[in-house]
Amino acid sequence: MHSYRLNSSGKISGFTLIELMVVIIVIGIVGGIVFGGAGYIFEKQAINQAGSEIEVLKVALEEYKREHGNYPETFDFQDEQSSFILLHSLYGTHELIDGAWERLDPADYLKSLIPAEGLSFQPLEGEEDGKFNLNEIDHYLTDPWGEPYIYQFERKDGNFGFLLYSKGPDQKSTPFDEVSDGIPEKRPEDKDNIPASEPGNW
Repeated sequence: MHSYRLNSSGKISGFTLIELMVVIIVIGIVGGIVFGGAGYIFEKQAINQAGSEIEVLKVALEEYKREHGNYPETFDFQDEQSSFILLHSLYGTHELIDGAWERLDPADYLKSLIPAEGLSFQPLEGEEDGKFNLNEIDHYLTDPWGEPYIYQFERKDGNFGFLLYSKGPDQKSTPFDEVSDGIPEKRPEDKDNIPASEPGNW
């Protein structure tokens, strides 16, 4: 077992206190660079993943419209609930029946338009037992930061088509729930949204 003591020359086991402090500072700087660089790489990967997933969902939504005449309707549902509609309508387990999204019997499932194994989702009611079972438990789609993808049809901001985006790394965005006059201002919390044109259709 080593014992380190300050001797009369001001050294600890061959190092002066200043030299030891310099070594500690250098290690801290190098560690910060390594971890900072790794964080940047992971964030870029997450941004690219979100962009790719949104493109997959857009293609699936267009296919849904071709088969059913329109995009899945969200009515007044938001956040997790609207993301649930996005997931299960495209996966084929639910159908709009008399103004409500109802789970179908397995024999009546519609054609799945998305590769569910390549997407992330969470149980809508937090039922951990069925966490990965889309055929029994209602789920909602999540982006790489664990937030629900924002989906809305019809759009409440007066723009055409559907609204679909991720809030991005900061997990914040402006809700566009009303028709705005002119071109809306892009706020700081929207600068990292994916795609960058939403939710204001800038």
